[in-house]
Amino acid sequence: MPKPSADNAKTANARYIEADEAYFDGEFEKAESLYTQAITADSTVALYFMKRSQTRLQLGNKADAATDALTAATLTEAKSSMLRQHFKALVTHGRLAAELSNYDEAAESLRKAYIINPSHEEVCELLAKVEPLTTPKPEPVVEEEEEEEEVEVRPARPSARHEWYQNDEYVILEMFIKRVQKDAATVEFSDQGVSLSVKMATGSDNNYEFEPLMHAIVPKESTYEIMSTKIEIRMKKANVGVKWDCLEQLEAQRLAKAAGKASLSSSRQGVSWDTIAANAEKETKLKPGEQSVNQLFQSIYKDADEETRRAMMKSYIESNGTALSTDWKTVSKGPVETTPPVDTYAKSY
Repeated sequence: MPKPSADNAKTANARYIEADEAYFDGEFEKAESLYTQAITADSTVALYFMKRSQTRLQLGNKADAATDALTAATLTEAKSSMLRQHFKALVTHGRLAAELSNYDEAAESLRKAYIINPSHEEVCELLAKVEPLTTPKPEPVVEEEEEEEEVEVRPARPSARHEWYQNDEYVILEMFIKRVQKDAATVEFSDQGVSLSVKMATGSDNNYEFEPLMHAIVPKESTYEIMSTKIEIRMKKANVGVKWDCLEQLEAQRLAKAAGKASLSSSRQGVSWDTIAANAEKETKLKPGEQSVNQLFQSIYKDADEETRRAMMKSYIESNGTALSTDWKTVSKGPVETTPPVDTYAKSY
């Protein structure tokens, strides 16, 4: 798709900013019109389509919202820097297509999302619902049998959300399991794997195996820490400086076997700081430093004027939770980029 001229890109960004303001003010019809003007000026920006999809959903136009989400998924395909946006667009389209009874379309998007994150709870639930409702495909006529490369199949891990990221020396795996006692979890490292065993409050043992890993690690220099809301596992790379494209070799096999290269992305839904503040109170007691930061965020948002709140919402949503700004003049100039911690790479599961 050809790039727009500089003037068109500037016009599109101006309409996008105005559309965001209208959306945050609850003027959804005006916001839809402005997002459409932005897309007319520059139809290469996936974020414009995702925002219009969200707006059309508010207006009850589910069919067009699904179309916009699918367009966003197409625009972000094969762009590794937009993994989160593409994943979000696929899930959004799959959900809306399923609600519209377009089960074949829904299944196609959800299958792609599943390749990216096979442990994502909503994707698994939706896929299980729509797969039996899809149109059966005729069996292909095979003239000559060919040996297919076998991909390892192993029992599913117990359900637990996890994320990982990396720097030059370490791969950090975060298992989001709350309120685990210090003596209730053990981690074992090998050259090509890591295993976590957690004694649950019910008395059962949950075992999580990540093996074989994408590359070798140094067990003696790998560590773990049990926190109030997660277990952080730090694996020392055997080959310092080598970037891991996947956490496990099995995941790499799935991606290689999938049709096309799944370089996918998604965008984050809107976040309410009032909700974050309420949820924070329900979490396990935080460390003193964490408490002060949460209290600071809550205090800023509670006492802020409308522009400051709008800046906080826009910067947090568009940066995928990696940036928070109170300066509306700066934030209003365009989309806020994702900025992961120094020496790390953004990764989504």
